[in-house]
Amino acid sequence: MHILEYFFNIRIQNTTFFPRKLLLPEEESFHLCGARGVGKTSLIVDYLQSLPEESWLYLDCQDPVFALEDIDSDHLNAFLDEEEISTLVLDHYYEGFLETLPEATQLIIVSRRPLAQLTFPVYELYGLDYEEFLSFDRDHTPTASFNRFLKVGTLPAMARWELAALDTTLRPFFFASFDEDESRMMLILARYQGHRVTTHQLYRYAREYFRISKDRVYSTIKRFEEEKLIFFIEDVEGKGARKMILYDYALARYLSKEQPFPVTFDALTALALIKHDFAFAAIGNRGYLLLDRTLVLPAPFETEEQVWTYAYNRINFYRQHAVTHVWIVTVSNRFTFVLRGIAFEGIPFYEWSVVNEQERK
Repeated sequence: MHILEYFFNIRIQNTTFFPRKLLLPEEESFHLCGARGVGKTSLIVDYLQSLPEESWLYLDCQDPVFALEDIDSDHLNAFLDEEEISTLVLDHYYEGFLETLPEATQLIIVSRRPLAQLTFPVYELYGLDYEEFLSFDRDHTPTASFNRFLKVGTLPAMARWELAALDTTLRPFFFASFDEDESRMMLILARYQGHRVTTHQLYRYAREYFRISKDRVYSTIKRFEEEKLIFFIEDVEGKGARKMILYDYALARYLSKEQPFPVTFDALTALALIKHDFAFAAIGNRGYLLLDRTLVLPAPFETEEQVWTYAYNRINFYRQHAVTHVWIVTVSNRFTFVLRGIAFEGIPFYEWSVVNEQERK
């Protein structure tokens, strides 16, 4: 059991941690999942700090030592009993690491994707939303903070870095987080950020650059979608294709090198809706339609006059989809007007994001 003693004697701690909105249960077993880089380990380590020091054991299932030394559930259960450990964390857990799950009083499983064989509650962690980012970025003015959020993205590790060092920080993160095949697929996906695509189209795009099988592309995209590295948003106009958004727009911009700002801003808006658990669909390139028939229209720099003209030319489209209210999400512009009974409201993203979450609650 010496390997278990080794891990038990390591009192893992965060060097830096800022609070997240996700609240985890105090005593029951649970499963925490989320894409790579969104802060799962930091959240769990912070959680452990609230428990008595000798009451928990943290195991990193991807520690290199496990390539040479196996552990089994019987030995693990015996060690938990011997040391009177009540909370066991299995971080970076994957199917097959243990034949059976240990019998800890509180078992915490941390993985990238939801695991079907688990029966206890599942909690999902996403990248930072804007309010969480503000807790990382208290030294700047609101305007400067929003500008930083647009540039550094939603991954907690990136939020701490200066803008000048962002590319040199994203590079090691990318190559440490994705294997060779995954890296190639991410490069293709980043290029088509915000586009309406099918998996078959993505395969055709990938084949233009890499020697890769259709089965490999399909299985990788399925795995990425399950991990929520990418989101496919259904389009009310149908036609088979779905709008694709990567989980971090700064990473997408780093990988594509040619992502226009409106594409970044559109992804920023879509991710805010996803993180606040709204059900919605894309309307082509015309925004996002919520279940309550509210339309969210990303329009970073458009003025009231430009939006009025745009809306006037599409009023029949709005009526066709029974739109009752339109949020025009901007960088800084504010305005309101009513057109043919539909209320239009221009609002900066950093305010809309807060309003949007409060409405969901």
